[in-house]
Amino acid sequence: MIIVEEGWEELAAALSQTDAGERVYVVGSTSSGKTTLCRYLVGELPSHRRAAYVDCDTGQSTIGPPTTEGMALYPLPPAESPARIYLRFVGSTSPGGHFLQTLTGAKRLVDKAAELGAGATIIDSPGLISGGVGIEFQVQMIDLLRPTRIVALQHGRELEPILANFARNPAITIHRITVSPATATRTTPERRRYREERFTAYFADARFEEVSLRKLGLQGRIPDLATPHGARQRLISLNDHDNFVLALGIAGEMRTRRRRLSVFAPPFDPAAIASIRFGSINLDIDAEPGSMESHIGRNERKRA
Repeated sequence: MIIVEEGWEELAAALSQTDAGERVYVVGSTSSGKTTLCRYLVGELPSHRRAAYVDCDTGQSTIGPPTTEGMALYPLPPAESPARIYLRFVGSTSPGGHFLQTLTGAKRLVDKAAELGAGATIIDSPGLISGGVGIEFQVQMIDLLRPTRIVALQHGRELEPILANFARNPAITIHRITVSPATATRTTPERRRYREERFTAYFADARFEEVSLRKLGLQGRIPDLATPHGARQRLISLNDHDNFVLALGIAGEMRTRRRRLSVFAPPFDPAAIASIRFGSINLDIDAEPGSMESHIGRNERKRA
């Protein structure tokens, strides 16, 4: 059940009163209620309008597993289950060090929503808002995605340095909404536990399958593939020709002479793979709680 906070109904009404294409960028810190607001807006859109929900929070993702950005396109009426989900693999649970992948993935998902006829696209942004890096990241995201509305969920005026860059843009309407004191804040251990639960659910039906690397594109933090264990436990994505995710996988042993990689993944079509993207974390599904994911070391990062 969604608890409707102050200002939400007015925003939903504004979206419902126009048939023009809307692109809504929801920005705020972590645990500010962005995801709940996005779900509410999608559900409140008129039944004659197709809605897309784009989730750019790779750490606390709701559409796909962690490390991915996702887009769910809702049929008519939008309260039904998504007709199709599209994923882009960023390769990390935070934008830091992966700004280019985050920006590119968000842009491709928003464009795909428009291509598939979404009348309104609701964008759930990453929670990175603080400091010069956070401000610059959000400014570039907004500038690239070109929303018609920015919804700022803030406790005080912490988002004003971001909003000031778009205050005089006549094509953008800014909505300021105060974060409710009742909004639950997830602790770091709770956020980690959420990711582990999502990973466990995603790989519940996974199995090992060998994938030939011959004639495939390789992207991301490419490890040393000249040794059998060079990619072991690395989280990867198996991509189609448009770089959308077919399946995430956990790399196993590498048969170097035959250029074949063992991959632990949910069922996928090997013939549809056009490229493999290597992420920047190792994943051990069987690890003790709290230690499932680990970021690659500095030496491996330099080599990648």
